Amino acid sequence: MEVFEDIVIHILVPFMVLLFFTLVAILVINRMIYEVYKFRIKSVKSKIDGFLTKLVFSEFDEQQFAKDIKKFKKKIPFEKSWCKEIILDEIINLKQNLKGETASHLHFIYEEFGLFDFSIKLLKKPQWYVKSLGIYHFKALEYTKGEKFVVPYLKHKNATLSTNAHIALIALTSDKLNFLIDYPENLSLTSEIKIMDILHTRKPPMPTNLKDWIYSPNPSIVKLGVKFMVYYNFPIPKEDVIRLLNSDSEIIRGEVIVATRNLYIEGAEEILINQFQLEEEKNKVEILTSLGAIGTEISEEFLSKLLIETADVDLRLAIVYSLNAINENYFESSFTNNHEVMRMAKHVKDPYI
Repeated sequence: MEVFEDIVIHILVPFMVLLFFTLVAILVINRMIYEVYKFRIKSVKSKIDGFLTKLVFSEFDEQQFAKDIKKFKKKIPFEKSWCKEIILDEIINLKQNLKGETASHLHFIYEEFGLFDFSIKLLKKPQWYVKSLGIYHFKALEYTKGEKFVVPYLKHKNATLSTNAHIALIALTSDKLNFLIDYPENLSLTSEIKIMDILHTRKPPMPTNLKDWIYSPNPSIVKLGVKFMVYYNFPIPKEDVIRLLNSDSEIIRGEVIVATRNLYIEGAEEILINQFQLEEEKNKVEILTSLGAIGTEISEEFLSKLLIETADVDLRLAIVYSLNAINENYFESSFTNNHEVMRMAKHVKDPYI
């Protein structure tokens, strides 16, 4: 027993104390290293921000820019990947906030720093998320020379990488967007928003195969096709509208209903009236909004009957909105004895009531 106590007192306790102080020392040293590293990164970032801002707003001179960049690279740890990433992030940030000729100088700066090669190296890495980062560089900078390096990833087995490649190519291609018809996966709402944002920003030529998009087996492309048709003011044939309104997808039907208020579609008013009872509430509201935009006396008659028959308050309010949109004087002579409807009508005309 005494031997065990001696071992505990003279060996185990000192060892535990030593271990404790060693761990504390390691934690303190790691924290100090981290703080030094953080300070270094902050210092380098400050230098990069200042240099790029000054360079971008200087009068463009290729030779002078090249000299300045070469000289600046010696003042920072440019060989470190994190340093290149800081420069890239700042160039991308400037690209997103600047327009015109000043923004175009950023492509020269990107190349002169050798960052194009850095992006290509990322594309050659095995990890899909690293490849996606390289693709993002080209897209964010609208660097059209990167187009041919993105194309091979359109049919990549990794769905996320393939999606990123498709979205990037929309921003990069100098050609029409015909390739989107072959997109194999479902588009997320985020991806769809990105595509439409690029469409409105870049205004690319209309895809020559756009009429075929609404026949795609991929519901995402059908929906996107309808959105594109609205954007390009491309009329959807009546028979296609009827076919799409028979789709099993409520989302596709909803997109077509929205399109009827923005495109001239033969017989759209009658089609929407016939479709109304077949839809759930969300699409019913969209139909009412579309009838408010394109409706005639036919819709006015349909909606007045519907207002009497409908008990749902939200639908009734939507009907009142539509009737007022078709004929702003409608409620001066109709439903004047219905206090609920008149209250809704007053609210429609003045939302603060």
